Amino acid sequence: MASSPASLHLRRAADLAQRGRLRVEPNPVVGCVLVRAGRIVGEGWHAEWGGAHAEVAAIRAAGSMARGATAYVTLEPCCHHGKTPPCADALIAAGIREVVYAHADPNPQASGSGPGRLRAAGVAVRRVRPDARVRRQLAPYLAHRAGRRPWVIAKWAMTLDGRIAAAGGDSRWISGDEARALIHERFRASVDAILIGAGTLRADDPALTNRSSRGGTPLRVVAAGRGPLPSRARIFRDGGPTLLALPAACRPPRGVAHLFCGSGGRVDLQALLRVLQSRGISRLLVEGGGALLGSLFDRRLVDQVAAVVSPKIIGGLHAPGPVGGRGGRRIGESLALTDRLVQAIGEDLLIEGLIRR
Repeated sequence: MASSPASLHLRRAADLAQRGRLRVEPNPVVGCVLVRAGRIVGEGWHAEWGGAHAEVAAIRAAGSMARGATAYVTLEPCCHHGKTPPCADALIAAGIREVVYAHADPNPQASGSGPGRLRAAGVAVRRVRPDARVRRQLAPYLAHRAGRRPWVIAKWAMTLDGRIAAAGGDSRWISGDEARALIHERFRASVDAILIGAGTLRADDPALTNRSSRGGTPLRVVAAGRGPLPSRARIFRDGGPTLLALPAACRPPRGVAHLFCGSGGRVDLQALLRVLQSRGISRLLVEGGGALLGSLFDRRLVDQVAAVVSPKIIGGLHAPGPVGGRGGRRIGESLALTDRLVQAIGEDLLIEGLIRR
């Protein structure tokens, strides 16, 4: 992209968009800059899942100075109601004179409609060629749109030597209070559902609730095989939304909502993800155990990782690790993280990133 005023402003918009990485997926990271009389009067980015889009944030920052400005946006403005109202309507109401955007949106609800609504309202619209950085930023979103499944976040807490429990099964607590609170605030509060395997249900009897002050109540999903399940597990007794995924011919506990997907004693995880998406699940947090996470990684069904590492050493040949499955036979087959973020939380470290495609 040449160093024209439009390209410079879109580069700044891309800088802003990056601030939303790891917080907004499966929505795209988007940045917006408002320019009036050659001066930036407002900046915004999509900061969190379910929050204001970049255009709305920039308009709020600009206030009355937005009227008559040009909006530079990394992705075409939307015109449909999702978790937030249409951005195109917000731009029109703010009196934006012109919109310049870099990348088209493949979402059938959005593609082309936003620019069309803007033009019908008398707003000039111009699309420019996106540079390599904008294309890289939007690559996870574009790939996810083609996959037709929820965005999958794999989360675990482990010791410094890579154990999620002692050999005897005890795992409470590996991480500290601060890390557990942050997991609720940042992840459980922002997902539609939480998935665990039957082994985790038996070993930990987790509540899988959102104990932060924000967000809603995620659906609890258990992927189970042929083995018996504890009918007195908390998630079956507390009245919260729960769904049990079973292979065909298995008998669920009485009174538990369930679905059948899979055969031969195993749940078909790809089929399960498709069903969850069809039920409105866009963002799924997977909290173990190792067999479930290993199967998801083996099938390349994980998009994002959040791993809490505690400065403790358990040891033991039979103490379990966070990811089972087949795995890779060589280091070259390992999965790598991009957009990495490392944060100290109390005594622990939170390592986040996106799976490189």
